[in-house]
Amino acid sequence: MKNGHVLFLFFIFLTSLSSTTLAKTRIAFLELYNQRGELVQYEPGGRFAHTAIQFDDLGDQWLNSYPGEGVALISWEQLQERGVIADVIEIPQKVQLSQITPYMGRPFDFWYSWSDEALYCTELIAKLLNIPTHPMSFNKKVWPKNYWALEGTPGLSPDGLWKWARKQQTP
Repeated sequence: MKNGHVLFLFFIFLTSLSSTTLAKTRIAFLELYNQRGELVQYEPGGRFAHTAIQFDDLGDQWLNSYPGEGVALISWEQLQERGVIADVIEIPQKVQLSQITPYMGRPFDFWYSWSDEALYCTELIAKLLNIPTHPMSFNKKVWPKNYWALEGTPGLSPDGLWKWARKQQTP
C-alpha cells in the first residue's frame, strides 16, 4: 500500500510538472493578398497584415482585435477568414486570463494611437506581453494619405511583432 501511495504522489508530481511545461502562448501571423494574388504590404517590405494570440486559458479560442469587431475571442476557423495564416510562433511568456479582461470589447483602433480606448491587433498583444513600441512605417502604396502623418509615431506592426517573437521563440 505504501508503494501505491508513493506511485500516486509521483504521478501527481509528474502531472503538475507536465502541465506547467505544456503551458503555451502562441501568436499567429497572417498574410493578406489582393485580388491579383499579390501580397499586401502594410509597411515597406512587410509581410504580415494581422496577428492574434492564443494561450492555454483560452482553450481553442484566439484573442484578436479586428476592424468592425474590436477585441474579441474567435475560433481558429474565424481567424483563417482574416487572411492566410503564414506562421504561428510559440513563446515562453505566459498570459493570464485576468490580463485580457480590461481589453475585451474595446473597439478597433483605426488611428493606431496606442491608447487603451481602442486597440489594433499588435497593440493588444504588445500590451499583454509588455513589448516596447517602435517607430511605425506606413507603405504609401497601400495606406490612404491621411495615415501618412502617422509615420514614425510609436506603435508596433505585425512584422515588428514577428521579429520580436522569433527572438523569444521556444525551441
